[in-house]
Amino acid sequence: MTKKRIEWPVLLFMTINPLAAVILTPIYFYYYGFQWDILVFSLVFAAATNLSITAGYHRLFSHKSYDAHPIAKFLFLMVGASAYQGSALKWSSDHRRHHTHIDGEKDPYNINEGFWYAHMGWLFFKDSVNQKIHAPDLEKEWMVKFQDRYYVPISIFMGFLFPMFIGWLMGSAFGGLIIGGSLRIALTQQSTFFVNSLCHTLGKQTYSKEISARDSWFVAVLTHGEGYHNFHHKFQIDYRNGIKWYHWDPTKWVIRSLNFIGLASKLRQISNAEILKARLQAEASEMRQLGFAEEKLHAMRETILDAQNRMKKLREDYEQFKVDASKKREELKEAYDLKLAELRRELEIAQLEFQMGLKLWKVHLRSVEYVKI
Repeated sequence: MTKKRIEWPVLLFMTINPLAAVILTPIYFYYYGFQWDILVFSLVFAAATNLSITAGYHRLFSHKSYDAHPIAKFLFLMVGASAYQGSALKWSSDHRRHHTHIDGEKDPYNINEGFWYAHMGWLFFKDSVNQKIHAPDLEKEWMVKFQDRYYVPISIFMGFLFPMFIGWLMGSAFGGLIIGGSLRIALTQQSTFFVNSLCHTLGKQTYSKEISARDSWFVAVLTHGEGYHNFHHKFQIDYRNGIKWYHWDPTKWVIRSLNFIGLASKLRQISNAEILKARLQAEASEMRQLGFAEEKLHAMRETILDAQNRMKKLREDYEQFKVDASKKREELKEAYDLKLAELRRELEIAQLEFQMGLKLWKVHLRSVEYVKI
C-alpha cells in the first residue's frame, strides 16, 4: 500500500489559522471589548463568504444550475477566494469528481474513508488535492482562469488584508484581522466541510437510497441551504437545494434575487413530477424491504403520478381555454363559460385523487416507520 504524502502548506494553514483564532480572539476581546461594528462586519462578511461558495463555486461554477452576469461572477470569485477553499476552478473540478464517483475510490472526499477524512482529512494529502483539473468549460472562462492563476495573492488580500483594512477604519486593524479574517475563515471552512461529512452520515435519504448523501436541516442552517444533500445529488442541475417553502435555503433566495435584478438568468429546476417520482421510488424501496407487495406499491405509485400528470394537463388546458374564451365573440361566452366550469370540476377531481393517493401512500409509509421503531 502506497504511503500518502502530506500536503504541508494546507496542513500548516488549517492547523495554525484556527489555533491563532482561538488564542487571539479572547485577547482581542480582553483589550478592545466587544466592538459591535467589527463584529457585525465580520458576520456579514462570513455570510458573503459562504454564499460565494454555495451560490458561486457550487451552484454556478460546479453545476451550471443558472447563468450569471459578469458582475456576479466577479464578486463570487473575489469573495470566494477569501474562504481559503482553493480556486473556483480547483474546487469545481474536485466537486464534479465527487458527484461522478460518489462513495467510490475516485471520490476525493469519500465518506467510506471515514468521517474525519471526508470532513477535511483528504485536504492534507498530495494525492487527494493535486488531482488533474477536469473542467474544460471553466477553463475557457477568463475570470475563472485569472482567479486560479493569481489565487494566492487574491486570497491573501481578500482573506486578511481587506478585513484588516475595514477593521482599521472602524478603529481596530487587529480586530479586523483576527475576527473578520482568521476566525471567519476557520468557521466558514468548518461549516462548509460538514456537507462532505455530516451530510453523508446523518439525515434522510429522501430521493435516493443508493448513495450516502442525506438531507440534514441542521447542516442547511450552517451552510445557507446546502444541507439538503440527498436532493442535490439526485438532481444536481437544480439551482435549489431546499424545494419546500419552509426549507432553509438562503442560497436559493440569493439566486432568485440576482435573477430579479438582472444579474442571473436561466434558473434551472427539475419538474415536480420527476421529484415526486424519485421520492416515491425511494420510499417504495423501504416498504418493499418490509414485505409490501411490489404490485400494490406499483399500482399506488402509478395512481399518484397519473393524477399529478392529469392535474398538470388540466391546469394548462384551463389557462389556455381562458385565453381563447376572452378572444371570442360575446354570443359564444356562455358556451365557453360552461366548458371552463367543466374543466374546473375535472381539475378539482384530479386534485382530490392526487391528495387521496398521497394520503394512502403516507399511511403505508408510517407503518414502515412504526415497524422500524
